[in-house]
Amino acid sequence: MINLVNYVDLSDWKTKNQIVFELHRDSGINISPDGREWREAVEKWNKAFANHEVPFYITHSNNMGYKATIDYQEAKMARNDYVKRAINMMKKARECDLAFQQQCNYQIDFEKGELV
Repeated sequence: MINLVNYVDLSDWKTKNQIVFELHRDSGINISPDGREWREAVEKWNKAFANHEVPFYITHSNNMGYKATIDYQEAKMARNDYVKRAINMMKKARECDLAFQQQCNYQIDFEKGELV
Protein backbone atom coordinates (compact mmCIF):
# COMPACT_ATOMS: atom_id res chain seq x y z
CA MET A 1 0.00 0.00 0.00
CA ILE A 2 1.23 3.49 -0.82
CA ASN A 3 1.79 5.97 1.95
CA LEU A 4 -0.92 8.58 1.39
CA VAL A 5 0.76 11.10 3.69
CA ASN A 6 3.57 11.61 1.17
CA TYR A 7 1.07 12.83 -1.43
CA VAL A 8 -0.51 15.61 0.65
CA ASP A 9 0.96 18.95 1.69
CA LEU A 10 0.07 19.28 5.37
CA SER A 11 2.05 22.42 6.14
CA ASP A 12 -1.31 24.06 6.91
CA TRP A 13 -4.62 22.68 8.19
CA LYS A 14 -6.68 20.66 5.70
CA THR A 15 -10.02 18.98 6.19
CA LYS A 16 -10.61 15.36 5.28
CA ASN A 17 -12.64 16.43 2.24
CA GLN A 18 -9.83 18.68 1.02
CA ILE A 19 -7.37 15.81 1.44
CA VAL A 20 -9.56 13.31 -0.42
CA PHE A 21 -10.02 15.83 -3.25
CA GLU A 22 -6.31 16.72 -3.39
CA LEU A 23 -5.28 13.07 -3.52
CA HIS A 24 -7.64 12.51 -6.46
CA ARG A 25 -6.85 15.73 -8.31
CA ASP A 26 -3.08 15.86 -7.92
CA SER A 27 -2.09 12.20 -7.69
CA GLY A 28 -4.99 10.26 -9.19
CA ILE A 29 -5.44 8.38 -5.92
CA ASN A 30 -9.02 7.50 -5.07
CA ILE A 31 -9.95 6.77 -1.48
CA SER A 32 -13.36 6.41 0.09
CA PRO A 33 -15.14 9.69 0.89
CA ASP A 34 -15.40 8.74 4.56
CA GLY A 35 -11.59 8.93 4.70
CA ARG A 36 -11.04 5.58 6.38
CA GLU A 37 -7.86 4.92 4.37
CA TRP A 38 -6.59 8.37 5.27
CA ARG A 39 -7.14 7.83 9.00
CA GLU A 40 -5.34 4.47 8.78
CA ALA A 41 -2.43 6.12 6.93
CA VAL A 42 -2.24 8.82 9.63
CA GLU A 43 -2.27 6.20 12.37
CA LYS A 44 0.62 4.30 10.71
CA TRP A 45 2.52 7.55 10.15
CA ASN A 46 2.18 8.59 13.77
CA LYS A 47 3.38 5.17 14.93
CA ALA A 48 6.43 5.68 12.73
CA PHE A 49 6.89 9.12 14.33
CA ALA A 50 6.82 7.48 17.76
CA ASN A 51 9.59 5.16 16.54
CA HIS A 52 11.61 8.16 15.25
CA GLU A 53 11.27 6.98 11.63
CA VAL A 54 9.54 10.08 10.20
CA PRO A 55 10.18 13.80 10.85
CA PHE A 56 6.74 15.04 11.92
CA TYR A 57 3.51 14.07 13.66
CA ILE A 58 0.10 14.47 12.02
CA THR A 59 -2.28 16.09 14.45
CA HIS A 60 -6.01 16.50 13.98
CA SER A 61 -8.76 18.78 15.15
CA ASN A 62 -12.50 18.28 14.84
CA ASN A 63 -12.82 21.82 13.49
CA MET A 64 -9.67 22.38 11.45
CA GLY A 65 -8.77 18.97 10.05
CA TYR A 66 -5.23 17.59 9.80
CA LYS A 67 -1.79 19.20 9.95
CA ALA A 68 1.83 18.09 10.08
CA THR A 69 3.59 19.35 13.19
CA ILE A 70 6.64 19.08 15.39
CA ASP A 71 5.04 21.33 18.02
CA TYR A 72 3.79 19.36 21.02
CA GLN A 73 1.11 21.98 21.79
CA GLU A 74 -0.46 21.37 18.37
CA ALA A 75 -0.08 17.61 18.75
CA LYS A 76 -1.90 17.79 22.08
CA MET A 77 -5.09 18.63 20.18
CA ALA A 78 -5.14 15.08 18.81
CA ARG A 79 -3.90 13.62 22.08
CA ASN A 80 -6.71 15.27 24.03
CA ASP A 81 -9.26 14.00 21.52
CA TYR A 82 -7.96 10.44 22.01
CA VAL A 83 -8.22 10.76 25.79
CA LYS A 84 -11.76 12.13 25.53
CA ARG A 85 -12.80 9.26 23.25
CA ALA A 86 -11.23 6.73 25.61
CA ILE A 87 -13.11 8.16 28.59
CA ASN A 88 -16.39 8.08 26.65
CA MET A 89 -15.79 4.47 25.63
CA MET A 90 -15.04 3.51 29.24
CA LYS A 91 -18.32 5.15 30.33
CA LYS A 92 -20.22 3.14 27.71
CA ALA A 93 -18.51 -0.07 28.82
CA ARG A 94 -19.44 0.70 32.45
CA GLU A 95 -23.07 1.34 31.47
CA CYS A 96 -23.16 -2.04 29.73
CA ASP A 97 -21.66 -3.79 32.76
CA LEU A 98 -24.14 -2.14 35.13
CA ALA A 99 -27.09 -2.96 32.92
CA PHE A 100 -26.27 -6.65 32.97
CA GLN A 101 -25.38 -6.68 36.67
CA GLN A 102 -28.66 -5.03 37.61
CA GLN A 103 -30.63 -7.38 35.43
CA CYS A 104 -30.21 -10.04 38.12
CA ASN A 105 -31.54 -7.82 40.89
CA TYR A 106 -34.87 -8.82 42.40
CA GLN A 107 -37.67 -6.41 43.12
CA ILE A 108 -40.03 -6.88 46.01
CA ASP A 109 -43.67 -5.84 46.10
CA PHE A 110 -44.00 -5.02 49.83
CA GLU A 111 -47.79 -4.76 49.72
CA LYS A 112 -48.19 -8.31 48.41
CA GLY A 113 -45.02 -9.60 50.06
CA GLU A 114 -43.69 -11.28 46.91
CA LEU A 115 -40.86 -11.03 44.44
CA VAL A 116 -41.66 -9.29 41.19
